[in-house]
Amino acid sequence: MPFHKLGQFCEATRNELLTFIRENPTFGTKRCGRNEILLQQGQMQHYGFFIHSGKLVSSVVNEVGELRHKEFYFAGELCILFAEWIQKSPSFYQISALDDAKVVLVPLAKLEQDNLRALKLKLLQQQLLFKEAKEAFLLLNTLEQRYCFLRDERPHWVNGLANYDLANYLGVTPQGLSRLKSRVNNAQVTTTKR
Repeated sequence: MPFHKLGQFCEATRNELLTFIRENPTFGTKRCGRNEILLQQGQMQHYGFFIHSGKLVSSVVNEVGELRHKEFYFAGELCILFAEWIQKSPSFYQISALDDAKVVLVPLAKLEQDNLRALKLKLLQQQLLFKEAKEAFLLLNTLEQRYCFLRDERPHWVNGLANYDLANYLGVTPQGLSRLKSRVNNAQVTTTKR
């Protein structure tokens, strides 16, 4: 599948990142509650958030006040808005906690240092692969195919996200996703009984 890398963090890069964090015990940590905003839309991004526990989401509030999710981030992942980091521009998105979370505040200025160029490059390469996978996932598959992939290959997404949040990401109403889940699960049960 062209989207097999969707939401996967390269183990070697994760280990390098964890070593980097352990070598910098002065990095702050933050505990945040459900729906707490860590980065406001329009603010400059000074930190990446390495997630020890909980889930984060990047979202945008559009001109009519609707909240649209861009991406989910799970424990063991680094949450950075890459375009804003590269361009050093104000954030187009907000970052908030989907549930209670504990994060390490990773100063982005630290990742700009020459001795960390290799780690930064690996993070950017991984992000490019992920974005390519996400584009294929969303454009080349039906809603049912997207849901079934997440259910089968990324169960922590389906089991760990509220129906509203998952529906928002997939571009369907929560009611539409509930109907789809019911239809797909009923079809699976019928096939299993045969």
